[in-house]
Formats: sequence, structure tokens, C-alpha cells
Amino acid sequence: MSEILSDIISDEAAVRIRNAATVLIMRQAEAGMEILMLRRNAKLVFAGGAWVFPGGAVDLADNTGLEGDELAARVAAVRESAEECGLLLEPEQLVHFSHWTTPVNLKRRFATWFFAAVVPEDESDVVIDDGEIHDFQWLTPAQAIAQHRAGELKMMPPTYLSIKMVDQFISADQALDSLRNFEAYWITPRISRDGETMVLLYPGDVGYEASDGALIGPRHRCVMGDLGVSYIHSGDDVGIAAMDNPQ
Repeated sequence: MSEILSDIISDEAAVRIRNAATVLIMRQAEAGMEILMLRRNAKLVFAGGAWVFPGGAVDLADNTGLEGDELAARVAAVRESAEECGLLLEPEQLVHFSHWTTPVNLKRRFATWFFAAVVPEDESDVVIDDGEIHDFQWLTPAQAIAQHRAGELKMMPPTYLSIKMVDQFISADQALDSLRNFEAYWITPRISRDGETMVLLYPGDVGYEASDGALIGPRHRCVMGDLGVSYIHSGDDVGIAAMDNPQ
């Protein structure tokens, strides 16, 4: 997983931030609640080969006649879902639950609105574009995490944490209702190392302000290890609620 990040680390001081949007699509199936995972074309420069939710950059047309970044992001999420996997959503059915801005020392930076939505199983037939997206799977959150641990699903930390958020629910509707009542969090991680291990630091981590993953104290971070992404929240000492628990 770390190679996806290390390939795009840059020393550039200023990189234009593009608005983007993505949507965690859920359905209720015989196996339980499932989420749609898409595999990006391995030849793509940004997150090539990673498993993601439908999404992409907010285009100029997405802003036409609209006021505010969130409305444009909703339109972009709906458009990208239709283009990448053929699932038709409506902007008003999307539930906003987080917002991630990529760290300052990356070549490509996005300010991404994360939404969630539920589709009926009989309306969940996926048709991928076979351009940016080369494969798809409907997986329970537990299956997605297990495959990630086995090295079969490369995913970025925001994707992993979003899946962790809904892993505790038994139904798609229950998960969506919980996210609807959840106060969305806004995060700009900071890349650092703890020894030889790459870490992404979040507010409340002892090393966040100094971008120093080796400092001793409260831990609020993702660790990029041999078993993929691992999320660490050390408890009350962080002062910020865990991002994988929307209750």
C-alpha cells in the first residue's frame, strides 16, 4: 500500500487543490450489507490499481447554476457513479459523512467530499467503463477488510476508514441512517514516519503539528504496513472521537 503514496510524494511547496467527490454505495443483499468497490486502471498515475468508491474530480460543468462546493460535489458524485459503474443516483439522496484533503507534500492534491447512498439490490447491476475502472466487486465490509489484509485489495486510508465506519452495521439502511446523524469530519493528514514505517497523522496525534510520527504520546494515525492500512486511535487522550465510529 505504501508504494501508492510514495510514488506521488513531492517536494513542491504549492500544488493546486482540485475539488472532488466520491460515494460509498451500499445495498442489502442475501449476504448482508454490501458495498461497491471499483478497481482503478493500474496505468493511471493517481492511485493506479487501487480499489475505490465511484468518484472523481468536480468538473466545471458540475458547478453550472449551482452555489457552493457541496452542491457541485453532489452533482459530480452522481455523474461519476453513472460514468464509472452505471448506477444512477440523485444528488439529494447522498449523505455527506467526511471530507479529506490530500497532504501538502503530494504531487496531486484533492479536496474530496465523501458521500454515502443506498441502492436497491434489483437496481444494482454494475456496468464499468473499462477505461478508468477495470473491475468491480460487491463485498461486505468484513470481506473488503479481509481482502485488503490479504493484499488482494489495495486501498487508500480514506477508503479503508470509510469501510470501517460501516462495518459495525447489519443493514445498509441502518448504516445510512447513522451516517445521516453523524457530524462529518474534515481531515488533512500529514505524512511522516515512525522509524521505517510510513504513517499518516491526524489531528489529536502527538506528532501531528510537528509532522513527526516518532514522538511519544497520543496516537491518531493510519499505519501503512505489510498488511495494508491500520487505523490507530489511542483513546480519550486524543481529544477527538475515533473516525471509524459514527455512533
